[in-house]
Amino acid sequence: MKQYILLTVCLLLLGPLQARQSDEYWTSPRGTYEERRIQFLDYYSENGVETGLYGVFRQAARAASGRSLELDNMRDVIAVIRSNHDCNDFTLNGLLRMMYLDKERAFLPDELRAVMENCVLDFKYWWDDGRRDTTYRCYHTENHQALYHTAELLAGQLYKKAKFTNGKNGRWHMAHAKERLLRWLDYRFRFGFSEWMSTYYEVETLLLANLYDFAEDEAIRVKAGMVLDLLMFDVALNNYEGFMGSSSGRTYAHSLIMGAHNTAPLTKLVFGVGTYDRDEVIAPVALATSSYRCPQVICDIATDYQTPFLNRQRVSINVEDAPQYGLSYDKELDCHLFWGMQEFIHPLAIRMSKQISEKYDVWPYRNYDDYIRIYDKEKAEFGKVIHNHLDRFALSEANVETFRTADYMLSCALDYRKGAPGYQQHIWQATLGNKALVYTNCPGGNNLRFSPNYWSGNEVLPRAAQSGRVVVCVYNTPDDKKPDFTHAYFPVSEFDEIHLSGSWIFGRKEEGYVALYSHHIPQLKSDFRGVLCDVFAPGRQNVWICEVGSKEQWGSFANFIEAIRNAFVKVEGLNVVYHSPSEGVMSFGWDVPLFVQGDEKPLRWEYRYDNPYCKTRFNATRLEIEKSGKKLLLDWDKAERRLVNE
Repeated sequence: MKQYILLTVCLLLLGPLQARQSDEYWTSPRGTYEERRIQFLDYYSENGVETGLYGVFRQAARAASGRSLELDNMRDVIAVIRSNHDCNDFTLNGLLRMMYLDKERAFLPDELRAVMENCVLDFKYWWDDGRRDTTYRCYHTENHQALYHTAELLAGQLYKKAKFTNGKNGRWHMAHAKERLLRWLDYRFRFGFSEWMSTYYEVETLLLANLYDFAEDEAIRVKAGMVLDLLMFDVALNNYEGFMGSSSGRTYAHSLIMGAHNTAPLTKLVFGVGTYDRDEVIAPVALATSSYRCPQVICDIATDYQTPFLNRQRVSINVEDAPQYGLSYDKELDCHLFWGMQEFIHPLAIRMSKQISEKYDVWPYRNYDDYIRIYDKEKAEFGKVIHNHLDRFALSEANVETFRTADYMLSCALDYRKGAPGYQQHIWQATLGNKALVYTNCPGGNNLRFSPNYWSGNEVLPRAAQSGRVVVCVYNTPDDKKPDFTHAYFPVSEFDEIHLSGSWIFGRKEEGYVALYSHHIPQLKSDFRGVLCDVFAPGRQNVWICEVGSKEQWGSFANFIEAIRNAFVKVEGLNVVYHSPSEGVMSFGWDVPLFVQGDEKPLRWEYRYDNPYCKTRFNATRLEIEKSGKKLLLDWDKAERRLVNE
């Protein structure tokens, strides 16, 4: 599994990085979409990464802006694809986009056409190809599955009669890809993204735009557009001034602590907030060269920061619930969903996982038998499996609450796999600006290239809950796990004022306020980078509380501090009672429900989306988004996408 961790992070690391011109971060929309599109293409044509996994996207931007291609860098694009290294499916999808655009207006150099054709025909598009991988390649995550299938479909369409290296012709590849793509698209519409609100929305935007623009099958084109609409809706609901500040299924430290989330270039292009100033830029290149346009109703929601709203959102499924959605544990194609969720060793899925690995020589885990023995022993002793959350990578059902106002956003994944080993899951966050963030984690090591690490992911997942302006997060790290502390990210220099008082630390950013409590008296110190941002709390068990507020609510920062500092807090073991000045009396704990003002609050939603703009039950096949008379109507069964008053 160590190899998996090392190579998964390559999507953010491969390819030398060069100096680039800085790009201003916009916190409110500017310009029209077309103006931003031209600006982005001009910027990225000259400042995009030249080589490595992302080099192809600079070349695509250059072609779209009328610039000449850089031939040596185009040769590097082909070399990256031929290398068969992990994540080269990103690069291939970029190259295929260029090849399709070239059919509309020729710009590819004649001297490379034959080489590119050979590269596409030779690519290994899925694990059932028969050729053994000589380097590690991740096929199985949610984003990689669809990237491979999209590339295969587009390649098959380009060369329908040609014989590919695996002996199949293009039409065979089209059918092979279509069967898998339709399933993947269906799961995303009904269940959402298991990699919820993640950095991988970048590559999923690419593959969906490729299908929307180039798939010959009308149903695939329309449905790809519908799923892309919902991805944009996710970003609209969960961004604060262009920063994806929500809980997330998969995130990286540099998306949190560097001031620009991976999706910031996407939000700047589509919504007019964010920045293009990142090394890894994929989604904006795809959209800037696409006929897709985000519905205006979604754009309006994205940047209406003046209207407070509460969004409750359910994503992914629990493997245990699969039969109620018509899924089986002993069918190979159904198991693709579980692998996309990274539930490789779930007790109900593990035997099919092992069968797939042995059949195709693809191994997310090598030691299936060790886990099978654990499950069999528990069933013999207790009559059932006791520990069914042993997979640190798993992205099972998440119930997310996000509360956004003009001055802050607070988001949390409720009661998510408490006590399970963690990976890149980001449980909660308060966002007052693109650099003014507050969150806690149970950290890994100092090397930010690995997951989990000091500032992203969790060695052991906490139990958290949210009620409006308040998050309560409880940690209970076992003695056999390494971290004997928890901590918070609270970058002092990014706030206008900071105040410390016992277990509380307070921050003000413009007219937004945040308060953070640790049951164990915390120490504010510099982290290993020398940045004063580390609120360090010793102890394997701890209770953290975060409450947000604003000048509009409290009148002054001093009033906010005084009210919360004097609020009653009582912690007994892993249980806490907190008299929130804004939410009322709250109680919560490791094994007890969330109560607010004496009422038990649900920690699992019935709805896929529940907010002022959309209320749709989970697993629904029809969805409506509305704001100020503008509507987007999506009917999955009819493959119908309709805009009203746009």
